[in-house]
Amino acid sequence: MASLPTGRNGRILAAAFAVLALLVVWIGIVAPVLDWYGARAGRLAELQAKAARERALIDTLPALQKAAAEAAKTPTRSVLSGATDAIAGAALQEQVQTMATAANAQLTSIETLPAEQVGAYRRIGVRVELNAQLGVIVALLKAVEEAQPSMLADDIHLTATPSGPLNKTELPLDASFTVYGFRVGTAQEDTE
Repeated sequence: MASLPTGRNGRILAAAFAVLALLVVWIGIVAPVLDWYGARAGRLAELQAKAARERALIDTLPALQKAAAEAAKTPTRSVLSGATDAIAGAALQEQVQTMATAANAQLTSIETLPAEQVGAYRRIGVRVELNAQLGVIVALLKAVEEAQPSMLADDIHLTATPSGPLNKTELPLDASFTVYGFRVGTAQEDTE
């Protein structure tokens, strides 16, 4: 103990050790605890805000379900008319034939496909085959795209016909594609 400074120098050294000890305690214990507490408080605030948003969304769910059910019951210009898949399929087939005639396309085959349930709707399809020049095929596909009720073309296959002598005329293509339309209803409604 005799080697430690006394007096004024001893008090300064003791104060320096006290400040150093407080600094070590602050850096080693207090600051990490405060940081951890701040991070946890921030995470808790985020979770509370998320829970409030989810509660607000859950509160709107019954109204949205009711509106969706009402909309599904009311046919629009976007769906095929017809109380059954067969009637809707015949209407779709007739409309496709009308569009083909308007586009100067001669259909070689048109086949109604089995209907499939998609949510509250029945997907009705017809498979179309034709042999025509590219411009006629494009005109028919454009008519399908712009049709009312809404339709879509899928599974499009184009095959070049064997080429003949080279001349300036455009050779026809073999084309096949599926045209889909939708009607409101279920398969059970067809059997009732």
